Amino acid sequence: MRRTAHSWMPNALLVLLMALYIGYFGVYSITLHDAQRTHARDLGNMDQPIWNTLQGRILEETRADGRQATRLTDHVEPFFILVAFSFLLWDDVRMLLLVQTILIALGALPVYWLARDRFTSPDDPNAGEWMGVLFAAVYLLFPALEAANLTEFHAAPLAVPFLLGAYYFGRRGSALGFWAAALLALSTKEEISLLLFLLGLYLAVFGKRRMMGIALAIVSAVWFVLATFVIIPHFASEYYAGLDQSIYFFRYSTFGSSPKEIFLNLLRRPGEAVRILLEPARLRYLAGLLASAAWLPLLDPLTTLISLPLYLANALSDYPLMYSGELHYSAPLVPFFVAGAVGGAGRLFSLLHQRLRLGRRIALALIVAWVLSWSLGYHIFRGYTPLGMRFHWPQVTAHHRLLERFAAQIPPDAGLSTTPALFPHFSHRQRIFEFPVFTGDTDYVLLDVAGTTDMHPRDFYRAYWDLFGFDFSILDAADGYILLRQEADHQRMELPEEFYSFVRVTDERPAYPYDIEFGGVLRFLGYTIVDDPWWKMSRLRTYWEVLSEAPPAFRPYPFVMDSQGNMADNTDERPMPALIWYPPQKWQKGEILVFETLPWTWGEECTIGVGVLNGANWYDIGSRVPAPITPTGAPAFPMEGGTWVRLGTFIRRPAWQGGRLQPTSMKEDAAAWRFQPTAFTFTSAGDTIELKGFRLEPSRPAAGGSLTLTLLWQAARPIQRDYTVFVHLVSEDGATVAQVDSFPNWRGSLPTSAWPAGQLIPDTHSLNLPVELAPGPYRLRIGLYYWQDLAHLEVHDAAGTPLGTELILAEVQVRAP
Repeated sequence: MRRTAHSWMPNALLVLLMALYIGYFGVYSITLHDAQRTHARDLGNMDQPIWNTLQGRILEETRADGRQATRLTDHVEPFFILVAFSFLLWDDVRMLLLVQTILIALGALPVYWLARDRFTSPDDPNAGEWMGVLFAAVYLLFPALEAANLTEFHAAPLAVPFLLGAYYFGRRGSALGFWAAALLALSTKEEISLLLFLLGLYLAVFGKRRMMGIALAIVSAVWFVLATFVIIPHFASEYYAGLDQSIYFFRYSTFGSSPKEIFLNLLRRPGEAVRILLEPARLRYLAGLLASAAWLPLLDPLTTLISLPLYLANALSDYPLMYSGELHYSAPLVPFFVAGAVGGAGRLFSLLHQRLRLGRRIALALIVAWVLSWSLGYHIFRGYTPLGMRFHWPQVTAHHRLLERFAAQIPPDAGLSTTPALFPHFSHRQRIFEFPVFTGDTDYVLLDVAGTTDMHPRDFYRAYWDLFGFDFSILDAADGYILLRQEADHQRMELPEEFYSFVRVTDERPAYPYDIEFGGVLRFLGYTIVDDPWWKMSRLRTYWEVLSEAPPAFRPYPFVMDSQGNMADNTDERPMPALIWYPPQKWQKGEILVFETLPWTWGEECTIGVGVLNGANWYDIGSRVPAPITPTGAPAFPMEGGTWVRLGTFIRRPAWQGGRLQPTSMKEDAAAWRFQPTAFTFTSAGDTIELKGFRLEPSRPAAGGSLTLTLLWQAARPIQRDYTVFVHLVSEDGATVAQVDSFPNWRGSLPTSAWPAGQLIPDTHSLNLPVELAPGPYRLRIGLYYWQDLAHLEVHDAAGTPLGTELILAEVQVRAP
């Protein structure tokens, strides 16, 4: 077999791909840490036992309740003992992130070898190496693997290169490489033994490695039983009162609470398991794994099915994140989906080349095109590189960098209690607690009130003040950080002015600027939505200027509504931390203040509202501070007598468009929706409203279903009153069979007094049709009236001819259910 003069290029490209992966994801994961996007769980609680291991305290950690325990209460991960030695190279928690990235990248080597061996041919000596590079790229672009790489630090992703190595060396019959890889994989985490058990059976039955496969199956089975049913229960019973099994079995409560009960119920109720597996979210999970590998694993089901135990563990779980394709849960499945893709590509090549008689290079070109289109396409959809639509590089701010000032004041051997996002920055110590937990030997407490606390803001504030009862004193504070030290003498309890800089801003500007004054005390300057499309969690950051001294009960009241106008997020249930720490009594005239809500799920469509409250109860309209504004074309609509302002409306784009919240407008809807044009005018008490069009969905509704009517209104001048729209479906004899009366509605309530002059206003109403409604023709009757005196507006046609107070808008044909 002769190789071409450029045979070095595939190997060089493979090394380059791996280096790029290590460089990019290594920097990305470290930047996430520097931006305080890593937490006590799961980086700090991994780092501490690994670091303690190097100090001779094997896998010892501080648990959430403040007790010292071993990780063996939850998992068996002896590989962490080997990882501990990496701290001899760099004694920093970030070393774990690099170790994880490097090990994942090394998995590209056995993938390359698998594809090279499968496609190498005397007729085309370099084809195998180029196909090896192709599938190494598929592996490195696999979104579920990248998600695991960026999900702090876990044992499961560390098993990936060893699983691939065991598969490759097992197929080749290389005993030394096989057992080295298999034993390393076994040492990463207890459930990995299930994959190796099936790998052993695969090699024994289909891989022509009978003794090797049987031996691996036996070793894996014994290790799984020992780790899961002996080691973990032994240590769990010592730590968890009355519990003698892994706590993670509770994630399968549909089938029981113990391993025996779960196993027996799966056998007794296979239909229930199938029903769960066929749920849309779980089918999407499987489809994502297959699409990442170009669906080729379906052509090599025996290899792909080696992943079955952990796939079922994920897909049958009650915990949705396990079958989300995010986090670390899918990492151990990736080796066998990628290996299955290599095998599937080999079978596809045989079909194209040998059976369909396509030329070798044409067949390979078709496979390459198919693989790249799916691998790159799905990576663009769900991947974590700049190619991905959801790509977002974490920003390390001056606030994050300020942490170094406080870290320098804490001795490395001091007992420390701190907040979740700061925890992994200090977990290289024997004992560390997650605030509010601390013990008598806690010397320091470090808080970031502007960061993640995992506590209700009021509870966090009370826990902070409780510290002074235990002789803690403020040592330093700035920009939301507070460092306290235990010292009975000269206790300091007053926060310095520098602490409040996290509330005061100077150069930051809102994404959506406004100028709305509330009671001569506050001016609303605008807002920014801080959105996380991965988890669909959002925060509302609002900006305010202090105009004069504020009463003690004065407070901004931003909130979020769903498409029906109901509260989706409010600051009564989830108060803004900055307002607790910097109340109105401290505000100074001329300051620009930023108040941010807590992360929350707002739904697929939401609308921002803002008001100011001078009291305790938002629903007491008399306690609201009026904001007199004139409706304009901008999204700022005075509501309920000008006691609050409706602002922008946002729609979450589909995942394939990035999944972010994007603003929408009445103008966009009026242009995009197809309206049947009309020319009617409604008049009363000096108010004139034109009906420009309407649309019906569906055109032929079914009895028992719904009929949605969208009206398109326009008012040349501001409307003084709030009018109610009535929509009636009437039979041929004039009887009303369905009706709805409500204020106009555009993605939430929008009363007529809030309409901007000249703006086209889409207004949607839904009629619920009785299930017993007889099929046939009906008429749609609409009109407007003033709710206080029920006086109806007069209707005129385009020529000005009076038509009464009701308008027959259209005929509707109702069909049978």
